[in-house]
Amino acid sequence: MNRVYLQLILVEGIVMIMDMISSMADERYADFTVGQLYFLNDLYFITFFIRSYLFYVLTSYILKAHHFFQNKLQLLSIIPVVIALVITVSSRFTNLIYAITEEGYRAGPLYDYVVYSCIGFYVCISLVMVIIKRKKLLNKTVFAGAIGYNMTLALGIVLRKTFPTLLLLDTFCLIALIIIYLSFTNPDFFYNLKYSAFNTNALRYYVDEIRSYKDHRYIAFGIHNYTEMRGVYGGVEMDKALNLIGQYLRNTFKDLISFYHREGRFILVGAGDIDSARIINDINSRFKEPWILKETEMYLELDFVQTAKEMTIESPEKRLDAVLAVLRDKAKPVPGAVYYVQDSEIEQNEREMYIRKTLKWVIENELTEVYLQPIVRADTRKIVGAEALARIKDKDGNRIMPGEFIPVAEQNGAINQMGEQVLKKTCKYIIDNDIEKMGITWINVNLSPMQFMNYGLAEKYNSIVEESGIDVGLIHLEITEEAMVDQMVLFRQIQIMKERGFKFVLDDYGKGYSNLDRLKQIPFINVKIDMAIVRDYCSNPDSLLPNMVQTFKNMGFTITAEGIETKEMADEMQRIGCDYLQGYLFSAPVPVDEFKGKCAELANTK
Repeated sequence: MNRVYLQLILVEGIVMIMDMISSMADERYADFTVGQLYFLNDLYFITFFIRSYLFYVLTSYILKAHHFFQNKLQLLSIIPVVIALVITVSSRFTNLIYAITEEGYRAGPLYDYVVYSCIGFYVCISLVMVIIKRKKLLNKTVFAGAIGYNMTLALGIVLRKTFPTLLLLDTFCLIALIIIYLSFTNPDFFYNLKYSAFNTNALRYYVDEIRSYKDHRYIAFGIHNYTEMRGVYGGVEMDKALNLIGQYLRNTFKDLISFYHREGRFILVGAGDIDSARIINDINSRFKEPWILKETEMYLELDFVQTAKEMTIESPEKRLDAVLAVLRDKAKPVPGAVYYVQDSEIEQNEREMYIRKTLKWVIENELTEVYLQPIVRADTRKIVGAEALARIKDKDGNRIMPGEFIPVAEQNGAINQMGEQVLKKTCKYIIDNDIEKMGITWINVNLSPMQFMNYGLAEKYNSIVEESGIDVGLIHLEITEEAMVDQMVLFRQIQIMKERGFKFVLDDYGKGYSNLDRLKQIPFINVKIDMAIVRDYCSNPDSLLPNMVQTFKNMGFTITAEGIETKEMADEMQRIGCDYLQGYLFSAPVPVDEFKGKCAELANTK
């Protein structure tokens, strides 16, 4: 993109110079030979048409549409400029664009058609590209800038036609170049002076322009335990060290381009034949020595990530995304060693990106589905409650499993909006149905650990229940054991919500971090035993689970056993004192519109 921009600046300069020189020569045609006049005018028209084509090419790079247009419409897009050039150069024989006569320069019969058709074609196709890509332009500045400079060119074409003797089009081309600079090619957008390296924006543009991974290789590394190291040395000192690292990479590996990608991560990009093993060894050797600041000697270790040699996926962008995902949140290698990314991890990363896009679409359109799973009394096996569970589908109606979308939703924050939608739809179901006749006295709604980080959680949930008009006692909030790690935040949120009338259930007990002392401090009314604990006990009975159940009951909790799949499991859980049962023996989670029928079916079961 920047190379095309530099070419445009060069060509624009030549166009302006040749416009003035050829115009002067045409006015003083008697001082020049016919051959000289044709040469000067040909050179002007050639650069004039090339300039129009380069503006179009730049637009395709700015919109990241160059792969599509180069691969599928390359011949079509270059035809107008080739035709215009051929007709122009042959004008000394045909006089179609212009002619040099005894009376000097005069326009030919095809002048307006060829000149304005060529430049108009490229401006129009550029505007069409912008309009087509507008929904994918995440940054409104990109859309405004692309529309702005193309409309400037269009206005310049109109004014050139209206006032042909003035250099108006050149002026508007210069304005368009200024708009492009301010919107897209300003070095401040791509280079991070703080860390002496190109930034993430530059990395994305650069990788998007790489057509084949075989011709480019990259080495990614991040500071081992970066967050802890930043806490140890302090933010200011760490930033200074990162600057030194950026300078070291730039000065030592001059054949590579270095990029900084947030939180202590660097990417080195080079030709396909770089000796990555030697480069990694050199970097490791340097990091065995301290980074010397004014008052600090900073010792740092690195995590290296590369794509495996046997990898078959060629997409540079997919490879980069997988590498960055490993550096960000995957298992870390031994400091100084290299973690090799496999095809499976790229496929997994692609899947996660697809789920993120689906979650965004689901949240924006409030398409989170609610499924209900019955909870029955252990003694009577009659339904008394239910658990509301979130489910989603993609745009094609394909279901995405909770084990896939919930971790992603928790990571990107979508779990907050999803939880609110589940609560709203659960409240609506209670309003629209006589749940008492169905045997339902409460419905459990899950709260993710990440939702407790939202300080407006209590106010938002209370507002949803109040607006629905239902009794808050009909909603029990399930909290997983993972939520109990941050005790201060948990206690504060629960206390506020308890005052609003909410009741709480501890979910998945046995797979987290809670202990009896902490359980006593939180007003739970029910403890749900994790299905893995239930299955393990039913396979290998011992005294641990029965004693735990009795301890909980002595503390005033009721007990729900999860994962009940057989009658024998249900009988055993009833025998050791569980109050409620939940599992596929009674019903899998079903859509809300099928739940009433499921309740009737359970009511008739003996």
